[in-house]
Amino acid sequence: MSAAEEALRRVLAEVFLESLSALDPARLVAEALPPRPPEGARVRLFAAGKAAAAMAQGALSRWGDSIEGTLVVTVDGAPTDFRGLDLRSAPVVLRAAHPVPDERSVAAAHAALAQVDGLGPKDFVLALISGGSSALLVLPPPGLELEDERRVVRALLEGGAPIHDVNLVRRHLSRIKGGRLAAAAAPALVQTLALSDVVGGALHDIGSGPTVPDPTTAAEARAALARYAPAELAARLAPYLDDTTEQPFPTRTEAHLLAGPEDFARVAAAHLSAGGFSVRIDPPEGGDARDVVEKRLAQAAALAPGSAIVVACEPTLALPPVRGRGGRAGWVALAALKKLPPGVALLCGASDGTDGSSSAAGAVVSSGAAGDFDATRIDAALAGYDDAPIHRALGTAIDTGPTGQNLTDLHILARVFPEN
Repeated sequence: MSAAEEALRRVLAEVFLESLSALDPARLVAEALPPRPPEGARVRLFAAGKAAAAMAQGALSRWGDSIEGTLVVTVDGAPTDFRGLDLRSAPVVLRAAHPVPDERSVAAAHAALAQVDGLGPKDFVLALISGGSSALLVLPPPGLELEDERRVVRALLEGGAPIHDVNLVRRHLSRIKGGRLAAAAAPALVQTLALSDVVGGALHDIGSGPTVPDPTTAAEARAALARYAPAELAARLAPYLDDTTEQPFPTRTEAHLLAGPEDFARVAAAHLSAGGFSVRIDPPEGGDARDVVEKRLAQAAALAPGSAIVVACEPTLALPPVRGRGGRAGWVALAALKKLPPGVALLCGASDGTDGSSSAAGAVVSSGAAGDFDATRIDAALAGYDDAPIHRALGTAIDTGPTGQNLTDLHILARVFPEN
C-alpha cells in the first residue's frame, strides 16, 4: 500500500470521529432546551436508545435541579457518566439487549410506563429518543410473549427487511411503541427530542416512535410481515397487529428532530472540504448491500483526484442462520476492497461504534491494504459473513467502542490528491 493511500485512510477515519464529536448528543439536547422548564410543572425525564445517556446528560446539565425523576434505558456497553451535574435526584439507568430484545427489554418498558404515570395537566415529560429504542422497550399485546417478539425481529432482520418495515411491525405489536407511551403520560405535556438513525425516516420511525403519533396501519404491517417473515410466523402474528391505542392519542405533545443521517453526512463533508477535498454529498440511501458495493465501485472508478463522496447509507443484508462475526459496514468495505482503484479509499462506519457482531465501528479500506493477503480467505469471509477477523488481520477495522451516538452508517469515498 502506498504512503498516500495509507495517509488517506487515516484522514477518513479522523473525519468519521470528528463528525461524531461535532454532533455530540449532550450538546444538541442542551442547546434545544430553554433555560428553565415550564413554570410550576413536575418534570420527569425519560431517555431511551443508544444515545440515551448522552442525551440525558445534556438535559440534566440544563435542568438537573428541576427534574424530579430520570430514567435512562440504553444498550450494554454504552457509556454513562452523570458526574459533576447539579441533580435533584440520581438517574436510574437500565440496560437491555439489541437488536433482539430480552427480558430486560420488557422490564424497561414497564419502568418507562411507571415513569410517566400519575401526572397532571400542569406536568411535563421530556422524552429523549434515539435509535435502538425499539429493542430496548418491548411490551407485546396480550396473547403474545417475548419469544414471539424475538422471533419476528430475527426473521425480519435476517430476511433483509429495511428498518422502516422492521419498526412498522414492531409498532403494531406493542403496548408502548407507536405513541402509546405518550398516551400513558396524558394529560401531561410530552416533548420529544429525537436523534434519527433511519435513512429518510420520520419521527415515528425512530425507536418505533413511543411518544409520537403513528400514521401507519396494521394492514401495512401485515404486508411487511408477508414480505419478509416465514408464512407460519406471519399468520400467527397477524391477528395481534393493532391500529389503535387504548386511549386517544394526546394532543399535548411536541416533537423535534435534533439531527439525523443527513446532518452526519453534511458535517463529514465540511471536514473533508476544510482539508482541501472537492466533496459531493449524495442523498441518503438504503438497498441491498451487494448493490451498494457495486455502486461504490462505480463511483470510485469515476472519482477524480482530490475528490470525495459522502453518503449516509443503511444497506440491508440478508443473513443465514449460521454466520461468522461481522456487520453490514464491514461486509461492504471488505467486498469492495480488492476492486477499488489504486489511490482510492472507502470508509464504511457505523455511528454507534458497533457494526453488527464485529465489535468494531466498521472499516476503512483501499486496494493496497490487502497486500498479498490470501484472496480465498476474503472470499470465504464474505460468503460466511465473517468479515470482522479479516479486518482485524488487515488492520482496517475502525475501533471506537460504543460511541453513545446513533446516526446510521456513513460511507466516504476519496481519492488521493494529484501529485505536483
